[in-house]
Amino acid sequence: MIVWHTQKTKLFLAWILANAIGGFLVGFLENNGAQFMATLLLSGAILGTSQWLIFRWLNAKGLRWTLWPVASALGWIISTMIGILVSPIIPGVLSSAATSTGEIFWLNFINQPMYIICMAIAQGMILSYHARYRLRTIGVWLLASCLGAALHGAVSALICHSVCQTLPSTLIGIVESKGWAVYGIITGFALLWVLPTSAVGGKSPLAQPD
Repeated sequence: MIVWHTQKTKLFLAWILANAIGGFLVGFLENNGAQFMATLLLSGAILGTSQWLIFRWLNAKGLRWTLWPVASALGWIISTMIGILVSPIIPGVLSSAATSTGEIFWLNFINQPMYIICMAIAQGMILSYHARYRLRTIGVWLLASCLGAALHGAVSALICHSVCQTLPSTLIGIVESKGWAVYGIITGFALLWVLPTSAVGGKSPLAQPD
């Protein structure tokens, strides 16, 4: 029992760290001359690769795990394009927020899930490959990813409002790192639930073999 909880704790912390590191790299690129590339093209690939390293650490094998960075990258690009199209129709009531801080907070809270939804679906499909309840697994991962993305956007906006003006561009990635760490916490709980039993040494109700 102690070993089981230790394995889960290590996986949970490693997942948070992987997302934080990926987020730092994305934030660094966005604020050092590669904003378009980082925002539209590279974020999914960077975050997906950081996450994939955790699966490698778990000794996950097979084509589906190898496809995790690719699925993340393509999902992010599609989500971003959808987000760009949908963003203008978000009710203008947000622009009348009492303060600029409140406006930025709610815009990020609402927008971020749109920019990650297709990546979450693609990842959920990979996680559900051997699950008995595939749709439930995808649904859990999608819900956790969207909630994590919303909190990532909100936390990043609040932190940036406080410190971005004083940080050099080389360190702005720290803001994104903290936001993606929050995303990692939310999705980390979901990950522990949906991964196969053998991956974490515990009982996963959604990942019984067919």
